[in-house]
Amino acid sequence: MNIKNLQQILNSQPSVTGSTFLVTSLFVISWILMIILFVLSMGLFLESFLHYRIFLEWVSKQLQFGLNDEQRWKIATSFGLVSLFLSIIFGGVIVLCKMVLRRNHYIIQIEDWILGNIKEVKKDSKGKK
Repeated sequence: MNIKNLQQILNSQPSVTGSTFLVTSLFVISWILMIILFVLSMGLFLESFLHYRIFLEWVSKQLQFGLNDEQRWKIATSFGLVSLFLSIIFGGVIVLCKMVLRRNHYIIQIEDWILGNIKEVKKDSKGKK
């Protein structure tokens, strides 16, 4: 590959820094949501299987509903499963975000090395990097 082709590839490549900031924010939000949903699912499972009164007691008092034990068990079990499923989904989003961030870091390092070591390649005028 000659320098002219390399220069064209570098000039036509989209910026990875913008997506890095977006993916980093998605990474942080996914961690927060995963932890909240996991704690909620564990609390609901404790409430359904060990008959603790953690979340549904407070919610039923706020909404002024009277729940018997069978209703409480069914609601806690179903919402616990949904919360656990969503927690697993956000865990998958975290893994994907880590992969994208690792790839973006690699691309930025390659660009920096090319621009620093090959003098014939010029940084484009738009300031993309």
